[in-house]
Amino acid sequence: MRNVIAKVIISFVFSYACITACQPYDQVETIDPKFFIEVTNQVDLTFQEMLQAFGKELEEIEMSEEIVTLAEKLFGDHVVTAYVINYNTIDPLGNRAVASGTIYYPKNFKIKGVVEVAPIAYLQKTSGASDRIPATEALQSMMGYLTIIPDFLGYGVSKDTHYCTFLNVDNVGIVGYHMREASREFLRTLGYKLPEHTLLAGYSLGGSSAMAMLRYYELHGERVTVEKASLGCGCYDPRTAFDVYARTGYCAYTVIPTVIYAMDKYEHLNLDYTKVFTGDLLKYYPQWLDRSPEHGAGTLNENLTSDIRTYLHPDFFTEEKNAEFHKIYKVLKQYSHVDGWTPKTPVYIYHAQDDEIVPFECAEYAYAEFKKRNAPVSFYSGNGGHVGYASKMFIASRPLKSS
Repeated sequence: MRNVIAKVIISFVFSYACITACQPYDQVETIDPKFFIEVTNQVDLTFQEMLQAFGKELEEIEMSEEIVTLAEKLFGDHVVTAYVINYNTIDPLGNRAVASGTIYYPKNFKIKGVVEVAPIAYLQKTSGASDRIPATEALQSMMGYLTIIPDFLGYGVSKDTHYCTFLNVDNVGIVGYHMREASREFLRTLGYKLPEHTLLAGYSLGGSSAMAMLRYYELHGERVTVEKASLGCGCYDPRTAFDVYARTGYCAYTVIPTVIYAMDKYEHLNLDYTKVFTGDLLKYYPQWLDRSPEHGAGTLNENLTSDIRTYLHPDFFTEEKNAEFHKIYKVLKQYSHVDGWTPKTPVYIYHAQDDEIVPFECAEYAYAEFKKRNAPVSFYSGNGGHVGYASKMFIASRPLKSS
């Protein structure tokens, strides 16, 4: 999964190489914050240290040696400070919650603009972006882009207090917005005024999370204008995804049980799991879905297979389904990132036609629905699978000029 991020960020970095922006510095301030609570970690990072986050995956990217050589000449002396912050937000039930995220702040060179990145979501709760410093999602900070990465609930500081809120469009949106507001408050103490203009990006679950953030920003956000949203291989309409899973019986990444489990927790579905799961998953789901390091995607993939018929109840694959799946589908409809709003921001959707994790139909649905409403949406597709297609994302999009 790290290779996905590597390919996306390398493409992202050079797609935005021409963006320019003013840097609104101001006097250092003492603040009375509403959202920001505290800094829990602070790390200075060099360009080489940022590259090390990719590990061996970087070597597998086409032209990676030439890209790295050029990047070292351009950005080799750049230093970025990563600030992990805790902040106030709310959970899906409306209760106060404390979430975390990371701000990657260019330390010794000019800030060109702001990028908010919704991170790829690993199943294990200890793999939030703030637990992976330097996070691969932040490489563009070395090119001058102040980068804000929310953990979302279920990761970082909230990994033991909240279950992940996978695909919960309303909560993901507001938690992302509160991270932005907390960042605004904290950055004032550094003498930096967060500009109103921003870019949004994300891949895989990060793609749908970034769309949730865009939706919230446009419907409720103040003091923020999104210039562009670049979204890759996201699950923008969960109901569409589940329809494809039911038809094909296939998903290469064992995320479906976790999504269902999260829905049950936050929507009080009181599911009878004897009518939802089957086989070993029915026996061990309380342990296997606890998102501990011992029960991450690797463990689930070892115990389950890409043939979802081996762990989902047979009724899931029928047209009628049973009462428990009716409950699930009702929530899936509520979790649509597409229905009920029309984006004003230019949205660039990228998706692999042969995506074996998030069905291509999710992107088709989003594009078709937005296009019906005359939204400024563009759609790019190709082959390569969920991981392989990542390197093609962002290449077709044109750089923006921020102000």
